[in-house]
Amino acid sequence: MPNVSKKVAFGALITVLTSIFMSSLDQTVVGTAMPRIINDLGGMSLYSWVFTVYMLTSTIFVPIFGKLSDMFGRKYFYMTGILIFMGASWSAGLSHSIYWLIGSRAVQGFGSAMTMAIGPAIIGDVFTARERGKFQGLLGAVFGVSSVIGPLIGGYLTDQLSWHWVFYVNMPIGIPAVIMAYFLIPKELGRNAVGEKVDYLGATLLGGMLLSLLLGFSFASQDHTWNEPKVWGLFLVSAAIFVLFYFTEKKAKEPILELSLFKNQVFTVGNTLNFIVGFSLFASAVYLPLFVQAVQGRSATNSGLILMPMMLGAVLTSIGGGFYISKMGKYKLSFILGTITMTIGLYMMSRFSVNSSNMTISTAMVVVGLGVGLPMGMLMVVMQSAVEKRYIGIALSSVQFFRSVGGTVGTAVLGTVVNNTFASNLNHLPKILNFVLPKQFLHMMKSPQFLMNKNIILQKSPVSVRAMLTGVFADMSKWLATAITNAFFISMVASSLAILCAIIIKRIPIEEKRKNFEEIVGESLDSQEK
Repeated sequence: MPNVSKKVAFGALITVLTSIFMSSLDQTVVGTAMPRIINDLGGMSLYSWVFTVYMLTSTIFVPIFGKLSDMFGRKYFYMTGILIFMGASWSAGLSHSIYWLIGSRAVQGFGSAMTMAIGPAIIGDVFTARERGKFQGLLGAVFGVSSVIGPLIGGYLTDQLSWHWVFYVNMPIGIPAVIMAYFLIPKELGRNAVGEKVDYLGATLLGGMLLSLLLGFSFASQDHTWNEPKVWGLFLVSAAIFVLFYFTEKKAKEPILELSLFKNQVFTVGNTLNFIVGFSLFASAVYLPLFVQAVQGRSATNSGLILMPMMLGAVLTSIGGGFYISKMGKYKLSFILGTITMTIGLYMMSRFSVNSSNMTISTAMVVVGLGVGLPMGMLMVVMQSAVEKRYIGIALSSVQFFRSVGGTVGTAVLGTVVNNTFASNLNHLPKILNFVLPKQFLHMMKSPQFLMNKNIILQKSPVSVRAMLTGVFADMSKWLATAITNAFFISMVASSLAILCAIIIKRIPIEEKRKNFEEIVGESLDSQEK
């Protein structure tokens, strides 16, 4: 590799790592500030939409921007994504209503879709197939590190400054990222289909199909039921748009989503595995904090720290898997070991109880993290080697896309399981409570989040009902523990399907051949070297 090309390649790598760190940090830093935000802005009924709308827009546009970067180049799309994300972050920090915040988060997701779709493709352009393993593993490490420090940074900024700073913190990260992107990312990257028309109709249909689908899952999760007319209506609309989308893409000269990629066994099976990882990861990342806080009565800080073993385990195997695939050019055994390890960890989580110790919980989290890290760190490398060069952008964006969709589906399925299981057990509460407690209080008890305030409620309750409430809360904690461990069990069952995917996925060679970067920008690099 020429010296100049190596310099440019590593400059592009640092740029991508910086901007992806900004995007991934934002997904975790906001959570710890939300109670304070809701306290200031109101809108408790819209709480979940602060997260959901971000996930919707980022998921919908990932495949679209992956394709557009294949056609017109990576650099300026990437810079635009960073700038949009920064502008939306500033707007979110200025929010004076919950609706303003939700709108800003939607635009943040739009900018994040650009960076998440194009960043891995840039790495794929500037490094050989073998080299990519090491550096794609670093991307997984960036996600892991941001997941570990995000809640801690969010809590510190909220307590020491204000919740506005959890959004403003993106500025000192994003400004250097834009500057580095301008100077360090070659403008020749991508541009594999210059002159072709953009498939605007296909992009519109794809966006409408995904929006209807993900909104349906989101409403199912929030209402805790699949029987609402709006849920099935959205699913039917999504199915109808899919039919139109399929026939539109079959006729399009340059389709926004190349359907022929699904004939590629590695692409299809790999993304099925990826979907399941997103589904299963949701259980541990979202419901473990609820278990620790609501069931065991520990602090939010404690629940953030309890996730650290999983994230550190994921970082370790993500980097290690990347180096392994770079050195050996093999991945199938690692996929099998990773999915088996993840399944064992989820089984351990399904055995949690109210009295589970920190050591028991941490051990299970380490096992899950070690298992998740292997496919997350290696799948992007495999995808790049499985498709033609002109499809690298869409192939890599599909990894983020299917993982996000898996997480959204997991939100709906597991959320419904937890809430319905918990609600059904509430029928066993003593009937005398209907005469002793206020109706509003009884209504609040139907939500699992109610248990997060049980210690405060007991302190403020009259002595005459305190003993009775202590027993009620103990029963409710057991019921919630059962509901959450049921969700962990379902995730374990899903994870076992990922093992099957890892077994049947085909082996393909991970070439040590430099076929992207020097072909595209070789002449410009030679002139710079001279």
